Amino acid sequence: MQKRNLTKEKIIQVAFSLADEIGLNQVTFQKIAEKLDIKYQSLYNHFDNMDDLKSKMTVYLFGELNSKLMNKLIGKSSEVAIREFAFVYKDFAFENRTAYELFITIPSIANEEAYSLAKETNNIIRQVLHAYTNDETQVVHKSRELRSILHGFVSMVFLGYFHGDANLDDSFDLMIDDFILSLSR
Repeated sequence: MQKRNLTKEKIIQVAFSLADEIGLNQVTFQKIAEKLDIKYQSLYNHFDNMDDLKSKMTVYLFGELNSKLMNKLIGKSSEVAIREFAFVYKDFAFENRTAYELFITIPSIANEEAYSLAKETNNIIRQVLHAYTNDETQVVHKSRELRSILHGFVSMVFLGYFHGDANLDDSFDLMIDDFILSLSR
């Protein structure tokens, strides 16, 4: 690859692709450079180190998720919006299975943009929940509950904990139905 064609986004895309192949924790500058057919030192022109790259990858992921959420939620409210949010989140996690691990690192990275985008995701949930209550404390509790439900479900699937005859999609639908039902109490 010619140096002038090397961009942060291209490096991030290669890092995601490599993570899918070998696992996120196995990705190194050396391995990325091999994929790009460049010297690994060139990557330091774009990122300080692997932590910086992973931080930027997290920012990229949140940007993609928030964009999908905003596009899918336009004109929707209440129960329809909650279901749409849940399905978009789940589908996004499954489409980005390996990279989803980066979402867990948000509290430990020092990246204001990642924090800001995580807050934006939460604000999207909060806007949807305001259709049910204007009590800010309730909105915070229900936002935490929904995020926990979604992240827990996705994580349990990824870790291989769900077995048996019951269909996973049916379980997910039931979980979201229960959450929506809890909003009307």
